[in-house]
Amino acid sequence: MAGQVAEAAPVQRIPQVLPGIGDVFVELGVRRVPEVDRWLRDVARRLANGPDLVATLDVYYRGDMNRLAAAVALHIHPRTLDYRLRRVREVTGLDPASTKGIRVLTAAVARLLAGAWD
Repeated sequence: MAGQVAEAAPVQRIPQVLPGIGDVFVELGVRRVPEVDRWLRDVARRLANGPDLVATLDVYYRGDMNRLAAAVALHIHPRTLDYRLRRVREVTGLDPASTKGIRVLTAAVARLLAGAWD
């Protein structure tokens, strides 16, 4: 199971925490349902085509969706963060602050950062 968790967890240059099942249970489940994985890959592809959308969402979600903290961590103005979050809505049809958006987008970002579809 540890190997599966390691494959599902986003790669971090300097790991902040050692991920466990509770951190990646959605990604583990998605891997086992090819149809869902293909759908999530399409969402991820749309994100990857936008400028800095994946990195923005990663920092935004890791910071518990604190706009100011995310903007500081990304070295951007809070309005730029707002613009990027609007772009996420435009390209995916998902609001990054909605329950559905959080579920889908965190899984897509985690799978992308883990190199799931390289």
